[in-house]
Amino acid sequence: MNSEKIVIPARRQQVNEQGVIKLTPEALNALTEVVNETNLSIRQVAGTIILQAIEKNLIEFRREED
Repeated sequence: MNSEKIVIPARRQQVNEQGVIKLTPEALNALTEVVNETNLSIRQVAGTIILQAIEKNLIEFRREED
């Protein structure tokens, strides 16, 4: 396991058409800190973090064994 990767359990999920997600209070606080340090909207910051994590291959999907 590479300790530099973000490990996420993998499962299929439907994304709602509005793109709305609910964050844990801890994740919202962390995201708010980043937003407060930039001149970007919360949408821009979240989108940038997600896209860069994917583009830089920072996510490791853990698929459950059947």
